[in-house]
Amino acid sequence: MSRVLNFGSLNYDHVYEMDHFTEPKETQSSLSYIRNFGGKGLNQSIALAKAGVEVYHAGKVGSDGQDFIDYLNKYKVDTTYLKKDDNEATGHAIIEICKGQNRIILHGGANRSIDEKQIDEVLKHFSKDDVLLLQNEISSMSYLIDKAHEKGMTIAFNTAPMDKSVFSYPLEKVDIFIVNEIEGAGLAQAKGDDIDEVIEGLRTKFPDKKIILTVGEKGSYFIEKEQIIHQDVYKAEAVDTTAAGDTFTGFFLASYLKDGDVRKALDLAAKASSITVQGKGAAQSIPEIGDL
Repeated sequence: MSRVLNFGSLNYDHVYEMDHFTEPKETQSSLSYIRNFGGKGLNQSIALAKAGVEVYHAGKVGSDGQDFIDYLNKYKVDTTYLKKDDNEATGHAIIEICKGQNRIILHGGANRSIDEKQIDEVLKHFSKDDVLLLQNEISSMSYLIDKAHEKGMTIAFNTAPMDKSVFSYPLEKVDIFIVNEIEGAGLAQAKGDDIDEVIEGLRTKFPDKKIILTVGEKGSYFIEKEQIIHQDVYKAEAVDTTAAGDTFTGFFLASYLKDGDVRKALDLAAKASSITVQGKGAAQSIPEIGDL
């Protein structure tokens, strides 16, 4: 199986359980508070590791980020290429949780100080047989995609959080897109509430790419040229959806890289993410492969 280099974000998640989402001009007290280890990068690395993949996490934390290194090592994620930046704070997120849904404010911090020098140093240790996993939460994305493509690495890109910066990247060099319905609609420039339009838009815009589209309770789709495969969700009572998408990404890639069986990978990812939403927090709610 290929090694996975996840060049991704790490954030302290400040999680507040709320009676309702805070409205403009409103001040309200939280029902509870907890600080977790998070960031889409960290969550996806742990999901990959729990799914049985050899995964390396590259990125940056601040001087306050040693706990992240220890946490990733606990789950057998290789942190050789995770660096400290004493001039930046570790990234963080403010998360409101209400009735199983969430709202998130993100501050990039050290995630946004990744530069070309660090990228060059890390990529020296990887080859065309390896996979690069990316999210849209770090700096120097275009350079990273260009250099990984030059090495012949397979590039998987989860475009979250989706914003206009995504369109400035060399997307033609990405091999696998992993998106939810909002990100997919943004990429396809389609209406997010019309799944058929999103799928057709993605097929038209990226005709030679593999695309994994998750659509909440409507399940997920694998799209490649004329092939469309649908996967139903596993019903579960959602307590916290924070890391559900990251779990899906990690378990799908782990299974797909192992044997190339799309249907098996979609099913495993759906099952894993249904377990994640039943627990509180992000990385700690991701199941082990043996639990599925």
